[in-house]
Amino acid sequence: MKYKTKTIEKLDLPIIREAMPNKKCLSMDDYLKFVNLHLKYTFNRNAYKRWKKMLAVNIPFSIK
Repeated sequence: MKYKTKTIEKLDLPIIREAMPNKKCLSMDDYLKFVNLHLKYTFNRNAYKRWKKMLAVNIPFSIK
């Protein structure tokens, strides 16, 4: 299956004419709050346990 690609001249990219806003630097405490909030609402503990169990080798083997 071939994909058609656009040349650089034909790309329809947005042009930002305004100045970019200043970036906000987070303190370590604020970053920790962000990470904990992310884990609280996006981390699926049951899916993680199933994934870890799937990765484990459960067949006996030996290296000769």
